Amino acid sequence: MHGEQMSTNSGTTLDAETTDRIPRPLAPFARTPVLTVAALVAGLLMALTTSYGYVTDELYFLAAGKYYPAWGYMDQQPLVPLLAAFLDRMFPDSPFAFRLLPAVATALGAIITALISRELGGNRKAQALAATAYPLSPWILLNGHWLTASTMELLQWTAMLWLLIRWARLRHGGITRDRLLLGIGLLTTLAVQTKFQVVVLVTALLLSIACTGPRSLFTRPMLWLAAAIPLVTAIPTLWWQAANGWPALDMSSAVNSENDRLFLLPTALLYAGLVVGAVSCCYGLVRLLRAPELAPFRFLGWGTTAVFLFFLVAGGRPNYVAGLFGLLFAAAATGLQRHSGKLLWPAYLLSAVLPLVALPIYPLGFLARHPEFPSYARLYETGWPELTESVAHAYRALPAEQQRRTVIVAESYYLAGALDVRGRKAGLPRTYSPHRGYWFFGAPPDDADTVLYIGKQHPLADHFGQSRELGEIETGLVNMVQSNTITLYQNPKQPWHTLWPQIRTM
Repeated sequence: MHGEQMSTNSGTTLDAETTDRIPRPLAPFARTPVLTVAALVAGLLMALTTSYGYVTDELYFLAAGKYYPAWGYMDQQPLVPLLAAFLDRMFPDSPFAFRLLPAVATALGAIITALISRELGGNRKAQALAATAYPLSPWILLNGHWLTASTMELLQWTAMLWLLIRWARLRHGGITRDRLLLGIGLLTTLAVQTKFQVVVLVTALLLSIACTGPRSLFTRPMLWLAAAIPLVTAIPTLWWQAANGWPALDMSSAVNSENDRLFLLPTALLYAGLVVGAVSCCYGLVRLLRAPELAPFRFLGWGTTAVFLFFLVAGGRPNYVAGLFGLLFAAAATGLQRHSGKLLWPAYLLSAVLPLVALPIYPLGFLARHPEFPSYARLYETGWPELTESVAHAYRALPAEQQRRTVIVAESYYLAGALDVRGRKAGLPRTYSPHRGYWFFGAPPDDADTVLYIGKQHPLADHFGQSRELGEIETGLVNMVQSNTITLYQNPKQPWHTLWPQIRTM
């Protein structure tokens, strides 16, 4: 009967007049190559979990979750800090357990990228190409080594896009499977509690769908339920932001001042990966916008463009668009599947160089002998034992009575996080910092008249009657700790509750 609906065995609803438009069966899942890539990625990352120390943001998240749990933070949302604290509580001082989750998340990202390619019409070859391109992104692979908000955001965005693409493909063929929309809503809930940038992605996709279709999405009741879940669960976080003067906006301004818009696109392409990553991003976007066989997914191309333009205009870091890499890699792979592999795999092997050398694979002795050697991991993952030991030595040298009136103040959030996490175990008091999110953790007590200040700038110099430089921290490596000065300040000229707002830094 015309307009009548039929029910399939799986419980999906089918319009009788559109049964001839049911999508052809997808290509078989390329289980062996895709799972092999995922296993190799996870194995590599897990093998490197204990190479150096925690990265700056891991220490910050760990300190925030353990000692300053809150509904929100200036620069991140509460999910990853609480997750970091939970892992540390369950597996104390275990970098392997701490970093197992990001390794698995990165491997899952490769698998889901292959599944996106499959939904877009990719055969086994395309799925293998897409899965392999994912960890060849230096940004993605390096983030797989850390437990950070950016790491979790990559998986969240990729999984959300996969579910939306699957819903759109089935809907185009006459099948309505709205539970996929609910899955998107649940993932969005996690993403909102990770970083607010997901709001840009969701808004861009909805606007693109409104312009190009499938507009039937807006008639689905499950969409509005899926939207309500993250909105309701975000109320405590939004309340914290409002109560603290919307510090997320201050963070956006700080990020904007740190980044040059002219370099947003080239740096983002570098993060995607030299050769394969950069080419796949450009080619994948062109295919989403132009390829006839991808016409039902045109909204993805315009949504991707809208996300990039937003961060270009509003100001953002290049990694803010990295959650789209999996989609673009998958779209590119569906076009490459028709071409010979004679040049493809050599290009993939060449593209593996940069992400591999970015990982902590070098002996620290080698890096000490070659300070000129570029190493992101050395810069942000080493020096924490020397920092803690130096500050502990300075603190213990103070008379016992003076120790009770002494506070530790660090110039930056990464020094503060390291001292908070490691220093308490060494008998040090908690650490304060006027920098970014750490400023919101509170000011020192007004009865603290002595300060051990760690940093290269000296914002306290004009606010204390006495100061004495105790020495520089020596790590033997080029890193964020090297050459920071420990300074002893005494005789404050005003109470801390008055001074704290004056020395806040971004």
